[in-house]
Amino acid sequence: MQMFRYSKWDGSQEADFINPKHLMDQLSDFILKHGVDLDTILQQTDLDASSLEEEGYIKKVKGKFVLSPKGLKRMERKALLEIFTSMKKDNYGNHESNFKGHSTIIQEESKNYEFGDPLSNLDLNSTLKNSLRRTGLSIPIEMNREDFMVYESEAQPSCATILLLDMSGSMMRYGKFYKAKKVALALQGLVQTQFPNDRLYFIGFYSFARELKIKDLPYIMPRPIRLFDSCIYLEVKKEDMKEYKGRIPEHFTNIHAGLRLSRKILSKETCHNKQVMLITDGEPTAHYEGDTLCLIYPPNDRTTKETLREARKCKNEGIVINTFALIDDYYYFDLANFVGRLTNVNRGRAFYPRSEELGRYVLDDFVASRRKMLW
Repeated sequence: MQMFRYSKWDGSQEADFINPKHLMDQLSDFILKHGVDLDTILQQTDLDASSLEEEGYIKKVKGKFVLSPKGLKRMERKALLEIFTSMKKDNYGNHESNFKGHSTIIQEESKNYEFGDPLSNLDLNSTLKNSLRRTGLSIPIEMNREDFMVYESEAQPSCATILLLDMSGSMMRYGKFYKAKKVALALQGLVQTQFPNDRLYFIGFYSFARELKIKDLPYIMPRPIRLFDSCIYLEVKKEDMKEYKGRIPEHFTNIHAGLRLSRKILSKETCHNKQVMLITDGEPTAHYEGDTLCLIYPPNDRTTKETLREARKCKNEGIVINTFALIDDYYYFDLANFVGRLTNVNRGRAFYPRSEELGRYVLDDFVASRRKMLW
């Protein structure tokens, strides 16, 4: 039986204070699971936030505690490490290309400096050797331009990616949305560290669709289910949206709106490689017909046709859609049928992971697709 002795600390006992990093990780996990903002958590608990503030993980804005950029970076890094530890080592690697140029991926080989080469890639050891060969051992060392050597670097084709997150009501089940948010943070961390020339966007879709900012990502949650009728058919015209604001059920699955917004954002990108990574757990149950929002349940072929039409537009604009269909629910067969049709129309790829496997599937596919991208 384990025994405990409680006494006043006089300085002689070994102190076991909570590590700020560990505390930050615990808070981050709670925020991701429940979408509760940091200031509310600190107000409703007796946690001492001073160590987190001293470490720079949180800061005060207008009298409220919020995550700092450093705190968000730690969340991204933790999510990335968790996923990588579950992946086989040989599944991960950088894109390989024969094209040499300015990049952040430095090779062991070095070459003579040429105008335009980044000095951040300077091979100092080889540069000093060249100077000493030319002038002999003398102090100070005199350097000429021809002495300078720089490491060669791989050119990685830039890519614009949109992570399309399902925020419909069913994503609350089995922790699916919690795991999807961790994947989004991990992907952000991966892109920033390994593919800094890439562009990464986040879009959430439910009855509507909207772009998500990375700083808001930890707090967003699926839309709660408000209607439980066995059959639902609603149409809302654009001019009536303001009148019915707050009364329109938001828990539907509008993949059509998500793809349409993705296409709008990617149309402004000049890079050749554009892709949408779609994470969903259900068939589409909402779409637009012109400016009219249509909410239909059970899933209807009318919605499917509009969604596939939008997927075809993406294909025509060079946008690849890779779909990750979560199969935690027992009734995923209709979802698999829809995803198969979507894949045939767009010529993308389809994956059918359970939510606990989602991170490995998404990151592995992202890295694998980057290996294949060439200018």
